[in-house]
Amino acid sequence: MNSAFSIGTLTKITNDVTIYSEYYPNPKSKFSGTIIFENGAGTDLTEWKQNPAFINCAKQAGSIFLYDRNSLGNSPLDPNLSNTNPQTGKFVSDKLFKLLKKNKVKSPYIFVAHSYGGMYAGYFVLKHPDLVKGFIMVDPVPKNFTFTNKVIISHKVGMEDAKTHSSDFIYKKYRADTETIYELLGLDTAKKEVADLGEINNNIPIIIISSIKMENEIKPINEDWFNSQKQWLNTNQRSKIFTVNTGHFIQQEQPEVVCNQIRSLIDKN
Repeated sequence: MNSAFSIGTLTKITNDVTIYSEYYPNPKSKFSGTIIFENGAGTDLTEWKQNPAFINCAKQAGSIFLYDRNSLGNSPLDPNLSNTNPQTGKFVSDKLFKLLKKNKVKSPYIFVAHSYGGMYAGYFVLKHPDLVKGFIMVDPVPKNFTFTNKVIISHKVGMEDAKTHSSDFIYKKYRADTETIYELLGLDTAKKEVADLGEINNNIPIIIISSIKMENEIKPINEDWFNSQKQWLNTNQRSKIFTVNTGHFIQQEQPEVVCNQIRSLIDKN
């Protein structure tokens, strides 16, 4: 890790794209790499810090890296977003790759991704399997799914605006919903990008923690939530999926459940 890299950093990865990230080193960890956290849709890195029990446990497990995708938290809008260049796994993953490289964030990586962040982290893991030692998916969206009409309708006006206005206009008008608007516009492309890369390397254990309440109460997709999440699994003997009786933010409601899986991957690394 670059010694000049502070806990909170704004990094310019291209001439017009800047990303905020936080790094917490743990030189005492038995894991020599870094645990990378990928936030869910429309949420910044504070989703991992809202329950002190979780973030403290994660810091004790190993060196951790959190970041805000553009238009969220402390990361400004990416001006390259548009109706014809929406947010997809490749769009996000390519920037994350540059961010990690610029800040010399030490590999190998264990990814911990929440919700729609699973699509972004999933693309990264598929694209760079040589950099990844493990993948924990916290109530992730499946690889292939369709949102319910309720989800689409709630962002329909913003999506229509994005087809005829600049991303700067959308950001000023919708602010927190900017990412979700461009995610929905790029969903079909994102699913195809992931599908084209095939299955995750079988050397990488994949652990999926699924929320019972997401299927029974929220129902954001037309497909069966739990069974569709299995699409991410590979044949690694340590790969698995299990349910917990919580809401969507499992790391906040039952932090030990998620942290135990992080420790498990590190202990067997």
